[in-house]
Amino acid sequence: MPRPIDAVLNELSGALGQPLPPSYVDFVNHHDGATPGGNSIAISYNEVSVSRFIPSNEALKLAESIDGFPSSVIPIAEDDCGNYFYINPQCGAVFFWDHELEEDDAKIANDMSEFVDRLAPFDPTSIKLQPGQVKSAWIDPAFKPEF
Repeated sequence: MPRPIDAVLNELSGALGQPLPPSYVDFVNHHDGATPGGNSIAISYNEVSVSRFIPSNEALKLAESIDGFPSSVIPIAEDDCGNYFYINPQCGAVFFWDHELEEDDAKIANDMSEFVDRLAPFDPTSIKLQPGQVKSAWIDPAFKPEF
């Protein structure tokens, strides 16, 4: 008896007109829609984090709803700033799409497995601010009233 996830993956593959990368299928079979703990991953110009992995049953609709998002790719994860990681089903590689940049998307990993392996626990003590680097900060009092 086919599992529900198999139907979702078949639909995704059919919509893209090609087989899904094996490392993506393996990931979805074990961790579809997972929310990782605090993490970071280096990209070409910065470090970003994965706030959630996109459930495979949301991938197509999400890809169509994001203005400027590349076509014929699978959104696999998002960060906290409205940017996405996606997998190119033709080569299986994972890329980072920054909605504010017009340049080519940064290749992050050769496949989904390597991408997950590159996620590192986030260590807030690794952030080093120089004196004078932060000029001021304002917090909306309604943001977290129980402070």
